[in-house]
Amino acid sequence: MEGVKEFLRSKALWVVAALLALNAVLLGAAPGLAVPRGLSQYFFGPKLVRAEIVVRDAGEVRLYRVDRGRVRTVRPALSTVTVLERDGTLATVPVSPDADVSVNGRPVLLRALRRNMVVTTVRLGDQPAETVVATRR
Repeated sequence: MEGVKEFLRSKALWVVAALLALNAVLLGAAPGLAVPRGLSQYFFGPKLVRAEIVVRDAGEVRLYRVDRGRVRTVRPALSTVTVLERDGTLATVPVSPDADVSVNGRPVLLRALRRNMVVTTVRLGDQPAETVVATRR
């Protein structure tokens, strides 16, 4: 589990570095096309609907999926959470039994999630989510 978290962190740094390089190029070419400051907040903040991030490491390509929206249903028995994303899409996300689930930064069980909480899930491809972060907004 820790290995997966460390891997995600290291890959996230590479993604941010690539985006910063792209931003520098766009800033030099046309300031209006540059990515706003605070990349993590811009891409993973409240405007996020969903993201697919493709990473290549040691010749292996991995696809990460991030879903964000409001909780519609939580089914602990099925280990799923249904998320209403900002564009109106309903996404049913499977959640790993040993996933890191938190509400406002505090670890909780999946069944502690409630309807209308804002939730962000992170998973590798179509595998169950390993990270579920919720807030009570």
